[in-house]
Amino acid sequence: MTESSRSNRGDGIGIEFTGAIVRGVLLDRHVAGRLKAAAEVGISSARDDQSVVDALVRLRAELGGAPVPTRVALFPAGSTMHRVDVTGRSGPELNTLRSALERDLGVSSSVLIDDGPRRWLMAVRWDDSAVRRLEELVERAGFVDVAIDPSPVALCRVVPVGASSVRRDAGSDDTFDVIVRGIPIVACATESIGRQTPGLSIGRSAVSIAMFDDVDDPSEIVSLVQRVVDVQSTDTATDQASEPSDAPALRIADEAYPPYPAHDIRAPQRQCVALGAAVGAAGLSGRIRPIDMMLPPFTTDDGLERPWAIERMSTLAPRATARPVSPTKRLVGRVLPRRRR
Repeated sequence: MTESSRSNRGDGIGIEFTGAIVRGVLLDRHVAGRLKAAAEVGISSARDDQSVVDALVRLRAELGGAPVPTRVALFPAGSTMHRVDVTGRSGPELNTLRSALERDLGVSSSVLIDDGPRRWLMAVRWDDSAVRRLEELVERAGFVDVAIDPSPVALCRVVPVGASSVRRDAGSDDTFDVIVRGIPIVACATESIGRQTPGLSIGRSAVSIAMFDDVDDPSEIVSLVQRVVDVQSTDTATDQASEPSDAPALRIADEAYPPYPAHDIRAPQRQCVALGAAVGAAGLSGRIRPIDMMLPPFTTDDGLERPWAIERMSTLAPRATARPVSPTKRLVGRVLPRRRR
């Protein structure tokens, strides 16, 4: 964490990035309720760097351009996340585990989360190159202290106590399900066909998290999570039919987030992930740890991976070794006067 973020704890920007729209909020410790500004901007083409930067520049202008820490949350199609217990492991042991996850499961991104005396490593399987590209574009747009968050991790910072599952419909091609017990347990990106966007559904029925232990295969993660969340969504729809509610209850630190109506730009259905990212950027959810991404290994022209590389520093011939001066030559040099040039 930088000096500026330490001195301004409680201030932060959170951004939710999707393929069609980017949403953002600004938290200010001096404002009642902490929320100072909220905005959302469409993206003409998420594949075009200039289009993404333009949308981010407009979003920054809508939020006031405050130079505060920024967290960007995303969870693109095909992403999954599961947790590994790393309580008591040292730094070298964590690095060994990360290398094993990359080698055996193709997981090259991870983030540490503390849960009381326990520590969990969230193994994130997604397109690392796209994530690094987005981080660079956000910095190019003028945001400072930029860090990346998986959207399920960001969202779980603001869901109410007692939530057991969450389904987030951020856009037509940006939906994910997450099992939660205070912190995320497992998550996967899903399809949002037939569902209204933006949307947020929170389940509170009891879920046995033991069924997700040692589950790291992507297809198995998706199957288990969707099965649980589908049941939870049915129960939630039944409860809302008997007791209708316009907005799901969220929290920022220990404060309840106002239930703005769905058409409001500040509505929980719209800004839930951005709020969670902003809470992380503002330092309101415990220790701030950035996501760790394994750098791709160096690859030679023959396609072989090398952990090192030899680079030619100069094309000049090596300098000849100087011959030592003999005692006789040294004596002659002292006696005879030197020629003046």
